[in-house]
Formats: sequence, C-alpha cells, structure tokens
Amino acid sequence: MTAPILTPGAAMSDRIYNEWAHIYRALGLEPRPVTPGTKAAKLRGWQKPDTEIGQRIVESWDDKYRAFGIGLRMGTPLPGGGRLGALDIDHDSYVRPMEGLLGKIVSGRIGSKGAVIFVRVMGDLPNSKFKVKGEAGAEYGQVVECLFNKTFCVIPPTIHPDTNQPYRWIGTPLHEVDFSLLPRIGA
Repeated sequence: MTAPILTPGAAMSDRIYNEWAHIYRALGLEPRPVTPGTKAAKLRGWQKPDTEIGQRIVESWDDKYRAFGIGLRMGTPLPGGGRLGALDIDHDSYVRPMEGLLGKIVSGRIGSKGAVIFVRVMGDLPNSKFKVKGEAGAEYGQVVECLFNKTFCVIPPTIHPDTNQPYRWIGTPLHEVDFSLLPRIGA
C-alpha cells in the first residue's frame, strides 16, 4: 500500500486517521484514533485486539474518526514472532544512554521531548515505569516507560497537543520498517 506523501511545511490533512489506519492494519498492526488535542485513545475498549472488536467496527473508524490523529495498540503480534512494543523515554538526556544499550534507533518517533523507540517484545514482559532522583535527591521523575501490552503509543503525523506540530519519525517510519530489525527485548 502506498503511504500518503508528507512534504515538509505542507498543511496537515484533516484526515490523518482516515489516510493512515488502513496502512497499519495491512501490516497486522492495530491503529486507534487519537482524540484531537490529546495524546489519548478515548474509544471504549480500545485495549482489546481488533479480532475481539470486529473487522467491520474497526474499519468503520476510518470515516467516523477521519480527522483524529493516529496511534497504535502495543502488544500486537509481529510477523516472525514477538509483539510490537515501545520504550517511551521522557527526557532528552536519557535518549543517548538508551541508544547505547539498544544500538542506533531503527524506528522511533519524537513529540516534544525525549523519544519513543519501537521494539520487538519476546515473551510475556510487563509494562514498567522507571523513575530516578535528580541532584541532591530532588525528584526527577519518570524517565522511561515500557509500553509492551495493551498500552498505546501516538505516531506521526498526529499533531502533538503541546507543540501543535506533527510528531516526527526517527530512523525508518514504522510502516516502512522490517520488523525483524527492531531491537529485541526479553527472551
């Protein structure tokens, strides 16, 4: 399937979900509409796999939520084994150390700060959050969240609610990546 062409500086479409959802479904991923002005999927039951929701309902979202942004349900099976997951790095200063652990980012995205790195989750790993303390014991807060199962990740070209700019890809866009090249997490 051909992805819509994104030209830098071009006006963003008011049909983001409508233009992109079918591309991700064709790859076996599970897109969800992102409510405008948020980073959230607010559909009731969005955590359920598409097979439980039903193909007709999922496909009806393309028109019903055409002007919404797009995100993906994490934990969907990938070809060749494993599941789609993401490491959500909440601080710019932790992106490089994570690259040191995982290698160059194969596919990820940037919103306003930090980055998300897409990974292949092997085995049944839990969603986790990691926090650190700042200087002199001051609370620095959450630095990494592991989005591995029944969680959600906003993807480009959704408009970030704080910057009013589209999220941007790092490395290869997820709809073009060879999933076998994603860093493996777990067994």
